[in-house]
Amino acid sequence: MSRMTSADMVDEIRLSLGGETTETISDNQILRWINRAYATLAAAYDFTELETSATITTASGTAEYPCPSDSADDILRVISMTDSTNNVTMYPWSRWQYDLATQGSSSNTTGAPVYWFESGVGDNDEVTPQTVKQFTFFPTPAGAYTVTVVYKKKPTELVLTPSPTSAVLREPWDHVIILLAIESGWRALGDTDKAYKAKLSAGDASGIAERSSFTASHVPMWGGSIVGGAR
Repeated sequence: MSRMTSADMVDEIRLSLGGETTETISDNQILRWINRAYATLAAAYDFTELETSATITTASGTAEYPCPSDSADDILRVISMTDSTNNVTMYPWSRWQYDLATQGSSSNTTGAPVYWFESGVGDNDEVTPQTVKQFTFFPTPAGAYTVTVVYKKKPTELVLTPSPTSAVLREPWDHVIILLAIESGWRALGDTDKAYKAKLSAGDASGIAERSSFTASHVPMWGGSIVGGAR
């Protein structure tokens, strides 16, 4: 059996919604539900398929550095930072801790960076984490250090044209994506009972997918699975 493509998913979702025609639900609308489900799973679970890394080279006297990703919006979560020059793990901080450490000081403490926090627009002190724009290091680097940033990136959205694409997650997660998209479809059609049943099925399917894919671990957010039943 070949890997499901976005076109396969659209066909299956349309069939599960009672065979709605393209006049009532377009392929593009179903694709939006698919990509929403894909993004939800990417945020809820740590998939190694979505992990990547980049490096930042510091400069003496500079504490803040732009996000190393091609687009700051690509970063879902920073997994770790390492001072690769000294082979030392760096520790996450908050703006409050940084301000506490630097208050009353006429000059910043300098040296090899040990701590980091997300700064700029939507930093890690927000109630709802938002886009990472830049990183601040402490102590302020006293020279050139190579900092390796390991982060979880947003998945590339699936498309139908010019050629249908497939998710990068392991195959059992395709079924979870489909069920979450079906939930959105039933909600759009006004059938909340069927939407709820689809959500429950997605929760069951995600448990099966987890057990069959050792690389996925759930990110603790709320009680129960983010794609499971009502919490």
